Amino acid sequence: MTSTGESSGAARRRGRPQKLPVDKTPITELGVGVDQRVAWLLSTNRLLAPDPELARREAFLKVLKEQGVQVDNTRVSRWESGLQAVPGRVVATYERVLGRPEGSLVSIAAGLRRSFGTGAAPREPSLSEADLTTGSFEGMLDAAERGDAGGAMWLRLAEDLHRFDHVFLRKEEWTRLCGRLVDELGVAVGPAYVRRYEAAATMLRHRAAQRPMLRAVGSFVVHPDTQVVAPVLNLLTELPDAPAGELVLRLLASDDGNQRRAAASVAAYKIARGHLQPDALPQLESAVLGALRRQDPLDGRLDFFDLAVHLPEPSWEQISGGLRTRRAFGMVTQARVTSELVPHAQTVAIVAELAATAQAQTPTQHSREPDPMLRRLLREALLHVHKARRHHAALVIAASPYAPAVAEQCLRLTGHPNDLLAARAWTVLMRVGHGGREDKVIRRARTEERPTIRTRALLNVGMARGGLANEDAVALADAVVTQQRPAERQATLFALGMQGATELKALAEHENADLRRAAAWWRERGPAIHDADVTDVPDVVRS
Repeated sequence: MTSTGESSGAARRRGRPQKLPVDKTPITELGVGVDQRVAWLLSTNRLLAPDPELARREAFLKVLKEQGVQVDNTRVSRWESGLQAVPGRVVATYERVLGRPEGSLVSIAAGLRRSFGTGAAPREPSLSEADLTTGSFEGMLDAAERGDAGGAMWLRLAEDLHRFDHVFLRKEEWTRLCGRLVDELGVAVGPAYVRRYEAAATMLRHRAAQRPMLRAVGSFVVHPDTQVVAPVLNLLTELPDAPAGELVLRLLASDDGNQRRAAASVAAYKIARGHLQPDALPQLESAVLGALRRQDPLDGRLDFFDLAVHLPEPSWEQISGGLRTRRAFGMVTQARVTSELVPHAQTVAIVAELAATAQAQTPTQHSREPDPMLRRLLREALLHVHKARRHHAALVIAASPYAPAVAEQCLRLTGHPNDLLAARAWTVLMRVGHGGREDKVIRRARTEERPTIRTRALLNVGMARGGLANEDAVALADAVVTQQRPAERQATLFALGMQGATELKALAEHENADLRRAAAWWRERGPAIHDADVTDVPDVVRS
């Protein structure tokens, strides 16, 4: 990293490029370098911004001061090197200055601090007190209840609620507000999801909102026809208390495979952070043993694999002898040491090539130097054993200027002969977005012949922005009637439902009861939510 103060400024005036921050936290640690990752996110958005003037520190300082942020070169240097935490209000100022959608960087930074920070979640708002008026607050409440609030408005509303210990809303108003947010969370995509999730997490920490939020989450995930569980159930990672843990354990014993997998992921997060009591261990051990005994591909069991890796040593010793294959035993044993799904030596070249190519394809006004943080984030997003690490690493990439190029490289990696790598590439695409390549994504997904990978590909079809061609929708509707694998059928319905396909009407009247109920659920809940202030990413990647 560069030094701070006058010496660094002088060095840069001589043409030396700014060094991007590096996260030196061991990959096996539960936490990450939060300040370094936030610094990298802000630095890359400034240095790789379309406006070359903003890449110059002096010009950027001037704009910051015009926005009311009175800082000098040394302070910005410490922020962008990760030596000092960046206040939420400053992150919001970066958004405004760089032309990013409101809350798109704030929500990523807040999520990192909440999930991996060592202290209490900061309460400092990203809005100023002057932004709040009685009329604007009531207007946001009305818009949210009508379903007219975008991700930015949900964030503002949650922050405004969080400023006050006591908020007086009638019970039915809390029920409508929280129910609407949870419903939208289930079908929101990209920044629309991230901003709503952050709003929901903020409301969960509010004394008056926590109970109605928990009721809304529970009602959504235990509904017998619910087709989407994980995006909503993940909210229970935010609460260390007993009621949240009890709901997770209840779903872990569910007959519904979708609920069990989502619960296993949340349980892994909770057991790693001490949220669950020792008396929960026998149920966790039984769930892991049952899942890892099956011969399903690893990608379909990742949530239970994550849970197995985070079980206490006595619990792992208790169940490891019951595994039918030494391969499963060896993979978990190795991952408990390395925290990676595949030995690093086997994938280091692939990840390095992905990072170097994505960096080379991202336009810049400066000379290029290798970006070790991009390589680290890609490594985690693809191959870390802990879902929370994979998820947040991918979200940081998604909010960076590298996202379109990373999407291009991940789309290429979906054709890799290694099934696990191909499946992981599809999953990262779900997080970083499609970079304006929706047509390519849909064509690639429709031609994927490996059944276990086709499920991940179909999820990407549902999340693609811009709609589904009629011929594709008809083909998917025809296929779902004959599909035998439950996971593939659910993914196909997800694609149709998120795209709001008209073919769902006929499927909702099908003679098969499960298919009929699932299609009806999608007709009621879909289609996908893409916030209007987040435009399609232009195809600016160099070929």
